[in-house]
Amino acid sequence: MLEQVHHLLTLSDVPRYNIKAVVQQTQVNVSTLRAWEQRYGVPRPTRSDHGHRLYSQRDIEIIKWLKQCTEEGLAISQAVALLRDISDSDSATHHAPQPPPPTLADAGWPDLRTQLTEALLSTNLRQAHLLVNTAVALFPIETLVLDLFYPMLVDIGERWAQGDVCVAEERVVTNFVRQRLLGLLQIHAPFAIGPRLIAGCAPEEQHEIGLIMFSLLMEQRGWELIYLGQTVSAEGLDSFLMRMAPALVCMSVSMAEHVPGLLEIARIVEGRRRHHLVFAYSGQVFDRHPELRGRIPGIFLGNDLREAVIRADDLGEEIDPERWMRQSHFLRH
Repeated sequence: MLEQVHHLLTLSDVPRYNIKAVVQQTQVNVSTLRAWEQRYGVPRPTRSDHGHRLYSQRDIEIIKWLKQCTEEGLAISQAVALLRDISDSDSATHHAPQPPPPTLADAGWPDLRTQLTEALLSTNLRQAHLLVNTAVALFPIETLVLDLFYPMLVDIGERWAQGDVCVAEERVVTNFVRQRLLGLLQIHAPFAIGPRLIAGCAPEEQHEIGLIMFSLLMEQRGWELIYLGQTVSAEGLDSFLMRMAPALVCMSVSMAEHVPGLLEIARIVEGRRRHHLVFAYSGQVFDRHPELRGRIPGIFLGNDLREAVIRADDLGEEIDPERWMRQSHFLRH
């Protein structure tokens, strides 16, 4: 067994195979691969320029070996531990994880959120725009969303709930961030070549800023975004979906009274499953009332923004693994 692992670690680590090819060659299903990646960090696929998972020949052979170990009675955790021990001893580690995006603190701007919040609460919009313009030039979009805007909005929401800021002040901050996010959506929209995503809020639902951040991060991963925004009606939606032919429909809802509208839309989308259309949803209401999750057909993405984006992005490969390549070929020709 040791010799076999030593051999695996000498194989090519050039990423070239999509998830469909890996499943065909290893006979390990997608859900199992995802579980191994999330729990044990093996395999560690890289991402193409368009955000698509790519696996190497080494990945494929390691997956086969792990499958063989589990079939022979070895626990997957023990097999992974053995693989790592041998890898470390050979100084031939498996694919290193991609470094995380730089944070504001990494760049020496630990107080940027504070400066931006203070500028907005004092309605110094000129200063607020200057701060964001500088941040846009220095940081990737993911850092702006996850390390600046998102935590700032959470902080403002908590301060409003405690009575430290009034409704008008909370609105100034929220609408400023909303406008900047919508501007970033438009800047990047023409360059998407991945699967098509339709994103919107449930009927009568007005809270969209979380959905905008989600949509922007999905766009950064190469998805072709059709953003519908607030209070999407079910009227005419079925024929619209047929014309647009998306791979994924994501809807957001925050208020319990708007869940019936979400359910109506979910049923419309789920009726198109045979067309490789998947429905996913999120919203704070499902944290307050987790029992509602079981009533909505589709996939609950959770309410952690980063995790929701990862889960939704993974769905693109499971729905149609070759769609990235087909769309890329179409755009080049």
